[in-house]
Amino acid sequence: MNPKLYRRPIAQRDSDVLADWSRWLADCRVDEAVAARARQRSLEQQACQESTITGVLLDLGERGRPVTVKTAGGRCCHGRIAAVGADFVLVCDDNDDRLLIPTASIATISTSAAQRRVTGARLRPSVVLAEVIHDLAADQARIKVTVAGECVSGLLTTAGADVIAVAVDQPQEDHLHVATAAIDHLVVLAR
Repeated sequence: MNPKLYRRPIAQRDSDVLADWSRWLADCRVDEAVAARARQRSLEQQACQESTITGVLLDLGERGRPVTVKTAGGRCCHGRIAAVGADFVLVCDDNDDRLLIPTASIATISTSAAQRRVTGARLRPSVVLAEVIHDLAADQARIKVTVAGECVSGLLTTAGADVIAVAVDQPQEDHLHVATAAIDHLVVLAR
């Protein structure tokens, strides 16, 4: 209890000392409750001011509630956040597709209005998108990648420092090399 918040005791009169003390204690409790709400609002405001996109994704992922992530390329992904890395999010959509979305490609994140406020003040995870893509390439995963509004499906054959190679399903193209920085989102079709 904060001694600065308390009022001075009411001057005791012989008439009803107990009632005077009860009123004084009630006033002190009200003052303490007001101060506690002000502290809570201040802490929430500070957390919101320190928020990051990765922190928001972590907060929403921990809740396990559905979200809609819209990418800069216009794709809307509705589902649950399965994992968050330092520079990506993995969303499992309603069709059980696993979408890897670079955080740099995220335009908006929508949630239900019924959910409590998201602060997003968190430390960044250590796993980066390049590591996940390297693991997928080692497994020769079947992917669908969207770059500059174009979707390409195929086998992820290699992953370099800033480029991936996809053996395209269409017969007219053999391999397509994609700059990882240009990826709007990547769907893991099979691993």
